[in-house]
Amino acid sequence: MRAKSFFGIFLAMAIVPLVLAYLVLQLGWFTPGATAKGEFLKQEISIPHFTGVPSEQSQSHERPQWRIVYQPSMNCEQLCKEQLYGLNQTHSALGKLQKRVKATVLSEQPIDLSEYNHIDLEAVSNSKLSVDYLYVVDPFGKVILRYKGSLDREQTIQTSKFILADLKKLLNYARVG
Repeated sequence: MRAKSFFGIFLAMAIVPLVLAYLVLQLGWFTPGATAKGEFLKQEISIPHFTGVPSEQSQSHERPQWRIVYQPSMNCEQLCKEQLYGLNQTHSALGKLQKRVKATVLSEQPIDLSEYNHIDLEAVSNSKLSVDYLYVVDPFGKVILRYKGSLDREQTIQTSKFILADLKKLLNYARVG
């Protein structure tokens, strides 16, 4: 008799936590944690121009780089200038990780980047990218995260901190770039 009650208690101690865990997940009582500050893209967007795979003609032994990409609207007005400021500050704040990340603006229109010394201009655009968003792109040209632009300087600084936090995590675990 005593062995049966011990076995029943033991079985209940094993099954009850499993049933409770199942109910918590199925009924939505638990929200899974996400540490990314940016918004993951729902569809795959690739920028072929940025692939880190060297072509046959190029003899470059350069390490593929992660990118922070900004595609402004046609005319670069206040929102554009604010995002360029944030992009430049974010790249500066990377410190020793700067050599692994490139700050890039995609625009077929000429933009004056003379006051932003960390930003490169690429004379291409991608119709799949929304304008006035900042994007994190992996070394293979896949867009991973996006961040909404803002006219407010405080919000721009906060967005830069979010990008910096996400990039440091990505670079810490990345085997490429």
